[in-house]
Amino acid sequence: MSKPHVVCVPFPLQGHINPMLKLAKLLHSKGFHVTFVNTEFNHNRILDSRGPNSLNGLPDFRFATIPLQHPPSNSNTNLTLNLRALHETCQKDFLSLFRHLVAELNNTVLNPPVTCVVSDAVLNYSVTLSEELQIPVVLFRTICASGFMSLRHFYDQIKQYTAFLKDPSNIEAAGMEKNLDSLMEWIPGVKGAKVRDLSEFIKTKDELNAMEDSIKGDRERDSKASAIIFHTFDALESQILEDVAPYFKRVFSISPLQLLLDQIPDERYNSIECNLWNEDAGCIKWLDSKQPNSVIYVNFGSITVMTVEQVVELAWGLANSNHNFLWITRPDLIMGESAILPPEFLTETKERGFIASWCPQEEILNHPSTAGFLTHCGWNSILETISSGTPIICWPFSGEHFVNSRKSCNEWGIGMELGSDFHRDDVEKLVKELVEEEKGKKMKEKALEWKKLAEESVNSNGSSSLNFNNLVNEVLLS
Repeated sequence: MSKPHVVCVPFPLQGHINPMLKLAKLLHSKGFHVTFVNTEFNHNRILDSRGPNSLNGLPDFRFATIPLQHPPSNSNTNLTLNLRALHETCQKDFLSLFRHLVAELNNTVLNPPVTCVVSDAVLNYSVTLSEELQIPVVLFRTICASGFMSLRHFYDQIKQYTAFLKDPSNIEAAGMEKNLDSLMEWIPGVKGAKVRDLSEFIKTKDELNAMEDSIKGDRERDSKASAIIFHTFDALESQILEDVAPYFKRVFSISPLQLLLDQIPDERYNSIECNLWNEDAGCIKWLDSKQPNSVIYVNFGSITVMTVEQVVELAWGLANSNHNFLWITRPDLIMGESAILPPEFLTETKERGFIASWCPQEEILNHPSTAGFLTHCGWNSILETISSGTPIICWPFSGEHFVNSRKSCNEWGIGMELGSDFHRDDVEKLVKELVEEEKGKKMKEKALEWKKLAEESVNSNGSSSLNFNNLVNEVLLS
């Protein structure tokens, strides 16, 4: 009998590619022939950053590409600032390009016929193709269940929010307090959510109308999928997972994916990565030279951007804390400019700081010298910090980042929040609290408790391991 053949297709951003690749590796370890789909633009970036042979090395694990345009395709910075344009391109072109690719895969003798699809939930247009081919399709939500639920309830409040957008003084008509820091208790599973969080999702009426138009189609396609995976584990979000279950045919909580991969004694899986930037190997060597629990790691992920003023305030806040720091500054971190730090800052911190453009984040978070993590609260980063038992300082940037921050600070007890309009004194204060004071020690203890629960979830009888096996046997092989 031929092998089952799964096609895994992530949304074409780094934070979506990484977890999908881990999931694909896990499926390969279960005996699947895997085709992993990148855009041509991202595929070329990966080969440029890691070398022409970096994606070889696993039998029955192949990479394929689709010619989806990244608008504009010649600027990473502009891509970062034009996510809506990327979504619109996917909405217009993805299904036809994906249909053509799967047809090619089915018409070659080099691999078995496609038997199932695992698609990023943002690309839920793949549901249409699976219906045409009568094969299972599983959608992969790379955000937590709480983030999904808050977005869904946010959509339900759009009518009220429209009144606020038309006339910001008409806050009462939108059902809101005048204070943007007032709480919104109507979002289940997110204690401490604020009106300000809501305003970060959509800021203009045009954006509101565009989102309204896509909601109905998204919900219909989601409900038709064979199953959905949430990148979370039961102990972390047990109640909210029960709340989201009625929206889908089947729900599987599977994470942390890296801890599941660590159960597989095959080093070849470690050699295949899809990083869009070159990793600086000097980060680890520098950490090796530092005392245990002495370094603040700063990284705002692959799409967050900052103003020049924010970068300067952050820099001097780190300098004034007098603690060691490892700071990742992508070339496109500053809006419209290269990430140029003040020369006097670099001179003052040359013995205490290390600046790099990209890094092996999970290795850094698990390094004994790392004391804490200043993060934008992307869900990958939150899961990685939980898996490593590292406390965090939260500076949420957009979308569900604010939900992740609220959960981390108010429910899971592993974080403290840095305000959106921070100054250097705020940075200095939080770094010192995390590294030196009792609050930081309690956050560390709580983080280690969550780490233990995460590790238990991937044991042979853990919830994530059992859920993964059920996904394979009851959905993908059905």
